[in-house]
Amino acid sequence: MKKLSSFFLSCFLLLCFSVSLTGCAKDFITGKKTFNFYSTGSDVELGRIVIKQQLKALEAQNKAVDREADSEELKRIRKIVKRIAAVSHIPSFPYEVHLADLDVVNAWCAPGGKIMVYTGLWQPRKGLVQKGNDDEVAAVLAHEISHATARHVTEMISQISTIQIVGEVAASVIAGAGAPEGSNMFREIFYGGVNIYIPSYSRKNESEADAVGIMYMAHAGYNPQAAVNLWERAAKESKSDKTSIFASHPSSGERAAALKKLLPKAMEIYRATKK
Repeated sequence: MKKLSSFFLSCFLLLCFSVSLTGCAKDFITGKKTFNFYSTGSDVELGRIVIKQQLKALEAQNKAVDREADSEELKRIRKIVKRIAAVSHIPSFPYEVHLADLDVVNAWCAPGGKIMVYTGLWQPRKGLVQKGNDDEVAAVLAHEISHATARHVTEMISQISTIQIVGEVAASVIAGAGAPEGSNMFREIFYGGVNIYIPSYSRKNESEADAVGIMYMAHAGYNPQAAVNLWERAAKESKSDKTSIFASHPSSGERAAALKKLLPKAMEIYRATKK
C-alpha cells in the first residue's frame, strides 16, 4: 500500500501544475459551475495511470487480458462502450475498455474513460449480468462511464483539500488511505495474487451515476428496463465479497425503485432510437 500511495503521490504532485487556481470547472452533466481543481486533461492522465498499473498487476500474475481472456466478449463490450461514449456528456475522452479473466463480479471506469471489466461479471452462478445480453452489460457500463463524465473522483479530491495540499490528499484518496468512509477512492484489494483496484463512491454520486447512466444507455439504443432488472436482482445478492459489484455499489431495493421512476423518460428516449 505504501508503494501504491507513493506512486500516486508522485503522479499527482506533477498533475498539480495543471490545477486551476480558482477551483471552478464546468459540470458537464448539469452545465453549471462545480468545484474541481483539476482539468479534464488531468482526469485523463489519472485514468491512464490507474489502468496502466492495473494491467501491469494482471500481467505480473499471468492473468489473461483482452483477447486472451475472451475475444468475443471483448468485441461486444468495445462496441457497447463506443456507442455509449458517443452519446455521453464528454465524448472526447479517450475511452478504452479492457477485459480481464478474473472471477470478480465487477467493472469500473477510471477518470478520463479508462474501463476495466472482469469476466466474473457474467459468471453463471454469482455474476450480475447474463452473458450475451447487451442491454444488461450496457446498464453496467453506462453507469460506470457516468462516474467519469460526472468527474466524481477529482471533484471529491478537490472538495476535501486545498490548493496547497491537493497532491497529498489526492494520493491518500486514490490509494484508499485516510479518506472519509464512503468518499471517492480507489481501494487496492488483494485478490487471487493480483492487486486489483475497485473505486468506491458516495451514495449521492452513485445515485447520479444511476440517473445519468440509464439515460446514456437509452440514447445509445439499449433497453433501460435492463438497469432496473439488474438492481432488483442485485438487491437479493450477498455483499460479503468486498471485491464484488454488490459491495462496491449500493444494491438495495431503493436503488431499483429510483431507477423505476426514471424508466418512463428513459423508455421514451429508447423507443425514439428505434424509429
